[in-house]
Amino acid sequence: MKIGVVHFGCASAGTAQIVRTLVEELSSQGHKVIGIEWDDTEKQLVRKELNGNTYRSFGSGSYVLNAFPITIWNNQLSALAGELTELDQVILLGDTKVNVINLSGKILRVPVSIFNNIEESDLTLGYDTALNSIVENIERVRDTASSLDYGKVRVFNVQIPGAEKSRLLHDTAIAVEAEVVEQVDSSQVARLKQHIKQKEMNNEGYTFFIMDQDVDPVALGEHFGEFDLDWKVVVIDESQCSGPYPTALDRLITNQFKKAIIEWSISDQPSGQLIIKDKKVELKEISYSEGI
Repeated sequence: MKIGVVHFGCASAGTAQIVRTLVEELSSQGHKVIGIEWDDTEKQLVRKELNGNTYRSFGSGSYVLNAFPITIWNNQLSALAGELTELDQVILLGDTKVNVINLSGKILRVPVSIFNNIEESDLTLGYDTALNSIVENIERVRDTASSLDYGKVRVFNVQIPGAEKSRLLHDTAIAVEAEVVEQVDSSQVARLKQHIKQKEMNNEGYTFFIMDQDVDPVALGEHFGEFDLDWKVVVIDESQCSGPYPTALDRLITNQFKKAIIEWSISDQPSGQLIIKDKKVELKEISYSEGI
């Protein structure tokens, strides 16, 4: 049996562990695990058999695939699907917005995302690590800010990954007691101005505004000319949200995903999606007619 694996989104240690386990477990049972990547130089899909001799190291001897660009996959899948017809199964690690309508064979979606944006799933693999990483970065800024007195309010505009109102944005703000900026409009600017006035009244030296990549912190700052502020911008990118040291919760999810994916592959279960409920992994069966 030939089993294809595609990874969408930011690489993580959890994703690498899943791929490594697939290679080790399925190859030992005579199955072929085919990594699916995109060669941006040649502008073509690349298929490669993954085994003990062909892998990219990530962390300590892990297997990892280069992320396949979601826009290219979705826009060109009708053409790309013809190159994947020999696959009996396709495992998609990443966001459920990925198009699969033209794929043959059985399909398994695995919710991997730093944004926790998969419907029906309480969590996604990578979210807890991303949230913790962002909070740790902000707390390091807080340590520095609290040790210096500028005689004015220092506003730290923290821009995190994402381009929509995500749980990552709002959970981060709650965790660090910051103000959320979803867009630059009159109502939000008025709210933020009142927040700064309160900081000045309380003689507090700093505050945090949390926003995603849709919000321009420089343009936001143009609305605060009447204040004497130290206006700072802190950018946290996706590479800072993942890495070789996942949180305990993401380790728990990773190990459950590994077991569930192997079981799905060798027992020839129908197409579906893994979801997380009460920190446990479940398989939700989905048919092609439901537009998986």
